[in-house]
Amino acid sequence: MKKLYLISNDKIWIKKKNYTSNNDLDNILSCLREKYSIELICRKSFKKFNYLISEKFNFCKINNIKEKNINILMISITLFNFISLIKLVFLGKKLKGFVFLRSDGFLEYKIRYGIVGYYFYYFMFFIIKKKLKVLSVSKSFTHVKTKNILHPSELTNTWLKKKINKSKFKTDFLYIGRFKKEKGAHYLIKIFKENFNQYKLTIVGTEKRYIPKKFHNNNIKFINPINNTKKLIKLFDSTRIFILPSYTEGFPKVISESLARLKPIIIFTEIKHVLNNRKGIFVCKRENKNIREMINLIFKNYEKIQKMINKNIFYTKDNFKKELLDSIKNEFRN
Repeated sequence: MKKLYLISNDKIWIKKKNYTSNNDLDNILSCLREKYSIELICRKSFKKFNYLISEKFNFCKINNIKEKNINILMISITLFNFISLIKLVFLGKKLKGFVFLRSDGFLEYKIRYGIVGYYFYYFMFFIIKKKLKVLSVSKSFTHVKTKNILHPSELTNTWLKKKINKSKFKTDFLYIGRFKKEKGAHYLIKIFKENFNQYKLTIVGTEKRYIPKKFHNNNIKFINPINNTKKLIKLFDSTRIFILPSYTEGFPKVISESLARLKPIIIFTEIKHVLNNRKGIFVCKRENKNIREMINLIFKNYEKIQKMINKNIFYTKDNFKKELLDSIKNEFRN
């Protein structure tokens, strides 16, 4: 079995069982396990996270790598990943492989750090692209030109077994994601406090103790990260509309999950590229009037929209696995 060095910015709590802050890494590991022996270059954590990594891997220290020629799959461009690659180059390793871009790093760094962040990311991108080929989840990313487009998904038959739900909903709107500026969470809370406080909003993905008090409101409920599929499905089923306020996204799995549960989705113009010809996703301007009109439209035609969603082609975990393996197999053939 070929050895593949997987470089990830994720922090891993490494004990008898391994845990991390999301299940994206475990999904990628599960896709690779049949063809490759994984050596994982990542950050160690002294804190136990919520998501169990069920797949096997070997934790790897760069200085212990003996091979001269190594196969690489880098997940995203971050400072840790960049430094890891530079270390490998200085150690005289010959690298062959890919960097897998899951979001538009140029935009994320610009939102977080301004124009300095944009050019710092460009510096890392320029160096990494000289050493590795690019895999991406979108053709719309800044400065990214590649035919290797992947559609990450964790959807299985468990997600897709769903009939139109006519039961009473517990919440009006649901957002699942990180509580970050570039993810639009601050903006979402602002408009629901000031302009849409007649609706109930549930936000999932960040522990409540880390949410500043200024963001709390009577119509907004915060729920800690959920790592149980049945509980997550139940949460989707209990809401009317999924809303994704991000300023930058790649191919968000929450879109696929929402559609699998026949939930209409509201996004904003900055990420309209995530549609991928799928029905049931509604694009809004960041204007209260436009948002209100879209909400009324969805409520008025709710069951009709659900029937449209049901006709979508759904990206599944099996699809993603095939796309990933097909994209890298020729590079790692020898």
